[in-house]
Amino acid sequence: MKNIFAFLIILMSVSCVSTKYNTEKNQGNFDQVQAGAKYAVYDFNNNKSVIDITSIENYRIIGTHNKQTISIAKKDIKEIKKIKTTGTIVLVTAGVALVASAIALINFSR
Repeated sequence: MKNIFAFLIILMSVSCVSTKYNTEKNQGNFDQVQAGAKYAVYDFNNNKSVIDITSIENYRIIGTHNKQTISIAKKDIKEIKKIKTTGTIVLVTAGVALVASAIALINFSR
């Protein structure tokens, strides 16, 4: 049962983000990244910055984090992933309900 629960947690955390930009695939094309959304931005050292993107300019992306303005050069960005908060909440709730139901069924059948 512990293995199933761990698998559900891993599955939920992976499915709650979607990659919008990758240097290998997109090669400088930031068309899928939109201003006004929250993204996790990774640089080439795998440093992660979670920012609300406010604008996308020719050579940089500008956003905010904790009410501070952040500017990241496009050439320094390795990957951008969109964070889906609503999807996370729905999946976690469904996963917890599924595990609770399974435990209840196992205990009821004994």
